[in-house]
Amino acid sequence: MDMKSSKSNTNYSMIMTVLAFVFIVIAYFFISPDQSKLVIDSLNNYILTNFGFIYVWIVLISLFLCIYIGVSRFGPIRLGQEKKEYSEFSWAAMMFCSSMAAGFIYWGTIEWVFHYIKPPFGINPLSAEAAEYAATLPLFYWGVSAWAVYLIPAVAFAFLRYNLKNERFDVAIACKPLLGKYADGIGGKMINILFLFGILGGIGTALGIGSPLVSASLNQLFGWDDTPMLRFSVIVVVTAIFTVSAYNGVKKGIRILSNINIILMLLMIIYVFLVGNKAFIVNMQTTSLGLLLDNYFKMSTYLDPVNNSGDAQSWLVFYWAWWLSYSIFMGLFIARISLGRTIRQVIFGGLFYGFLGSFSMFSILGNYSLDQHLRGLVDVVKGVSENGGPATVIDLFARMPFGGVFVFVLLIASLLSMATSFDSAAYTMAMVSSRQVPLDGRPSKKLTIFWAVTLAAIPMVLMMFNGSLAQVQALSVILALPTCLIYSIIVISCLKMLSEATMKE
Repeated sequence: MDMKSSKSNTNYSMIMTVLAFVFIVIAYFFISPDQSKLVIDSLNNYILTNFGFIYVWIVLISLFLCIYIGVSRFGPIRLGQEKKEYSEFSWAAMMFCSSMAAGFIYWGTIEWVFHYIKPPFGINPLSAEAAEYAATLPLFYWGVSAWAVYLIPAVAFAFLRYNLKNERFDVAIACKPLLGKYADGIGGKMINILFLFGILGGIGTALGIGSPLVSASLNQLFGWDDTPMLRFSVIVVVTAIFTVSAYNGVKKGIRILSNINIILMLLMIIYVFLVGNKAFIVNMQTTSLGLLLDNYFKMSTYLDPVNNSGDAQSWLVFYWAWWLSYSIFMGLFIARISLGRTIRQVIFGGLFYGFLGSFSMFSILGNYSLDQHLRGLVDVVKGVSENGGPATVIDLFARMPFGGVFVFVLLIASLLSMATSFDSAAYTMAMVSSRQVPLDGRPSKKLTIFWAVTLAAIPMVLMMFNGSLAQVQALSVILALPTCLIYSIIVISCLKMLSEATMKE
């Protein structure tokens, strides 16, 4: 694509609207940092309290629909006539690393702490039952329900792209089967703009989780103080990495980063399992699977309206909002890498690889950490409360045999995890803000770099003004609300589109 066509192909009105939003948020933080954080927190609390049930119902229904699409007559439909573009390993690696990888190492190691000291369902804190549920709940929050909301949009976008040969690769086009002409013009632009807003919140959360862990690793390895300036510098480095990768595209950039990252993460969990209490890890994995299967629907719908403890809003609703803020972006990206696969392969491959990755990371890293605490070797609970999560994670792993080497690998894996998440998001945003993307082409490289830098802007400003991870997370909840409406339209449009296609055969 030459420069002239690249310019004329860019949807500048959409870009300017999103840029104006980013500028207003950043300016607000500069002018009134304390007030802006208060506004974000207030909006977040209001949405969690009054609209949490929306996220809960959308995710639960999505899981049922996802399985239905996979087993139904739609399942054998091949997405395009070509052979699979990517190997099974690269496909799974890109899907896994572009979504949640930035949070796996951190939350995989210590999320159990928060459920252990404040368990749901009226369970006594710090009890044996609390420990069992603490090991189980992360598998639920990061499991098949999360992946289900990615896969239905993925099928919709892939079918439009590879079967209907649509060179428009944005969000509005996937709403057209239901909205008709209203998905074009101003209506379509608004849909795409709201989608871009949602990505800003979801990806900002991933960066907010990953950068403190990198800073803590640098402190452990080199003695650098974990300051806001260090975390800011980490974001700059990550931005540089994913900008170069995004410039190189999927095959030469995202695929290579993802493959390296997934290999590092596999080596990490294998090593932790080998040096850890293997019997405890396997026994707790087995127990967690039983609890998960036995309580899945209770966990999926528990909003605690009587006690109103706030636990459901802090965890279930937040996670579901986070995944929904990712849903359309991940749908577009998974569609982009799924050429040649059947709908059934995308659905069940996504659910299987997604859950397998989540289960492996959380049940090995988390149970290693839990075992160290229960045996009195490392007081992980005290470490989290007094020193913070990132420092506790690094201290825990630094105590292992060859702990310094492990922390260094963790540092590289964390950097790559953030880079791949941002990389795929920037690439996807460039596709959506292009008027069309040739079936055998890619969006403008300059446009991809532009979005790479824009994505980092809001988290970087938060870091400059000592904004906490809570504010970054709150943005994802706020910006996910309009995404719910668009997501629902895409799901209905997908079913309508596939029904019409199979009726013609």
